[in-house]
Amino acid sequence: MIRTLVCASSALARAGLAAVVRGDSRLQYAGEAAPFELERAVRALDPDVVLEQRDGGAEVANVPTVALVDDPREAWAAETFGADDASARAILARDAAPETIVAALVVVAAGLVAVQPRALVPAARAGSERLTPREVEVLGELSRGVPNKTIAARLAISEHTVKFHIASIFAKLGVASRTEAVTQGVRLGLIML
Repeated sequence: MIRTLVCASSALARAGLAAVVRGDSRLQYAGEAAPFELERAVRALDPDVVLEQRDGGAEVANVPTVALVDDPREAWAAETFGADDASARAILARDAAPETIVAALVVVAAGLVAVQPRALVPAARAGSERLTPREVEVLGELSRGVPNKTIAARLAISEHTVKFHIASIFAKLGVASRTEAVTQGVRLGLIML
């Protein structure tokens, strides 16, 4: 069973989150804490994962966390998943369904990262224009690291058209380099590496 610590500023929110945890046989309710008590509760209760309703970032290093936030797109864009402090391994909207929260807790406890699809599109680009199927093909070729001439030959288009598609991809994704375009393409689920 996955020992789960619940954290939220209000007692009512903690009770609601505790009910979600207690409602699934894969999870074990380890206890609860207000944000200012979180570090101490983690040391005392040694949970496998923390379910935290974030109001301003009471995160604890080295404890996988499912964070419930107001704007998952903004939080996802701001979150760093480095080796030093990668506590938030799942970012969900506060109104996430109980089954979504439970699924995120299970995934995070297994050492993976989980995010709601709507959070993958960064807030600044949420309404931006989508890539055309051809631009996705060109982006796929960029991910392989091939030059424009090779892309043109593989897709049976001119080098000029390849350059046009790359410029359009950069503009639509809000990036300035091939590496950034590929990174953003992976993040948005447009291509797989």
